[in-house]
Amino acid sequence: MGKVQDHKRAAKARRQVDTTTQKSQDTDRFEIEGVVEACLPNTMFRVKVTNSAVTPMIGQELLGTLVGKMRLYRIRVMPGDIIKGYVSKYDLKKCKITYRSTQNASQQI
Repeated sequence: MGKVQDHKRAAKARRQVDTTTQKSQDTDRFEIEGVVEACLPNTMFRVKVTNSAVTPMIGQELLGTLVGKMRLYRIRVMPGDIIKGYVSKYDLKKCKITYRSTQNASQQI
């Protein structure tokens, strides 16, 4: 190879960041756990928060929607299911559902 190609390849290697070693620091959101109260149209759900890092959120009702693999594989979420998700610090009335527990609410207590 010529000098130009080697120079470009070395510059590209310096620019690249290994994302597998770094864990993303999402400071704009916080995790919640909750129970689905009701199913609404367009894969939206009424979620009651049962556990959160931010204590004023406990007991709040949020509007939740499916994201990620749950939307891709059309995971069924029914009223009474325990879910995990996250809330953006910019909109405290909406949450994104990322996980549905296989246990019922009655089994967990």
